[in-house]
Amino acid sequence: MKTYTKLASLLAASSLLLVACREPEATPEKEVPKTQAAENTTAKTEDVQTEDVQTEASKKEDTTVTSTSSKKIETKSKDTVKPILRDFLQNQFKTAKNGMTEGVPFESGKSVYEDITNKWGKPATTFSNNTNYIEYKKKGKVTYAFAIGRGDRVYDVRTFVAPDSSFKLSDITFSDIIAIGGKPSSTTYNGKDTILNYKVGKNTLKFVGPTKTKKLDHISIFNQRASEPMGGRG
Repeated sequence: MKTYTKLASLLAASSLLLVACREPEATPEKEVPKTQAAENTTAKTEDVQTEDVQTEASKKEDTTVTSTSSKKIETKSKDTVKPILRDFLQNQFKTAKNGMTEGVPFESGKSVYEDITNKWGKPATTFSNNTNYIEYKKKGKVTYAFAIGRGDRVYDVRTFVAPDSSFKLSDITFSDIIAIGGKPSSTTYNGKDTILNYKVGKNTLKFVGPTKTKKLDHISIFNQRASEPMGGRG
């Protein structure tokens, strides 16, 4: 009996020694349920999408502001146009119906070459470079030009100067013109120039100026019916 008791004690001591000598096992990580992981992923995706939506909204707001600003630049009330420029433009739209511009006593579509030379004398440039235009200059700069068509009839009257020294044509902006004349019949481009075209009676009133500055350079009154080839002049 004593032998059996000693053997049992020896086995128990051995078991305790083995347990003490064993390395502790690493505690396993707690597994995240698949549903919870999916929810976390969805939440992150929604955050990204929200940021994208906010960015797009910001872009739209910026575009709207830019568009509104552009409209404000292009749109102008008649009351904001300087009185002297407003009076000139209003008068220009009226006289253009008869082919005339203020300060020029000749009519596009009616006057002839001899009418001009008899009153203003010989032009500075006469049909140069195979064009139908004659030009009058002051201090080397063109002030007036006339295109001569079939039967020596004038079909384009161009003025590069204001009728008096109180203002310059370059003081007039495209927005001033649109404020007084309304939307052009058409807008065309020639090189670096923008041309606002208005149908007035049998003529086309053209306001020409650099696209970059949007300011008036010269006015043209064009008569389509009289704009046939000159028949020999060149």
